[in-house]
Amino acid sequence: MFDPNEESIVLEMVRSFFDIPNDEMMKIGDTTKTLLFDPNITSEEEAVGRLKDALSSMPQEHALIAGVFMSGLLRCNLAQQIQQQYMQAKEKEEDLGT
Repeated sequence: MFDPNEESIVLEMVRSFFDIPNDEMMKIGDTTKTLLFDPNITSEEEAVGRLKDALSSMPQEHALIAGVFMSGLLRCNLAQQIQQQYMQAKEKEEDLGT
């Protein structure tokens, strides 16, 4: 699993493969994040539908950047969740031992 710094390096490498300027990469990331976390979206299905529509209208290179961005976002969020679950399990174990 990548840490956030490694994920950023991978994203930068993919960006450079396709000669996508940094500001364009930031727009892709912002668009992706907005589509995923828009407070006006009422369901997960709606978010997925909007994301699919947006990806289908993007050039393939931009869609790939969006995918790498989402992968990094998931990894970072999952790493935090795993760490929290580990700490909770450790606390329960300590409580049972006393």
